[in-house]
Amino acid sequence: MTKISTFTDLQQEIAELVAEEAPRRFAICWIDVEADDGGVLCWGLQFRDGDALVHRDDGGWFGRFESAEVARRMLSRTGTVTLVWLDGPDPADR
Repeated sequence: MTKISTFTDLQQEIAELVAEEAPRRFAICWIDVEADDGGVLCWGLQFRDGDALVHRDDGGWFGRFESAEVARRMLSRTGTVTLVWLDGPDPADR
């Protein structure tokens, strides 16, 4: 007879899968050195395939990019910006 996993076992397995598959969170921030100021321009998620989704902090727009770095480069055309990872180093780099 095949043993059926308990609900709790399945919850644990799903939680581990979610932790492995979760997108990495990031922010793209603007910097104005002359004004000694800066802030969040947009929030983003980068998925395992590299695609990144970004949403402007004020809700003004939403976009899809090939990666978080591509989003940063595109947004740097309007001024100085930096990419800040919220979830630490990429697990693939460990």
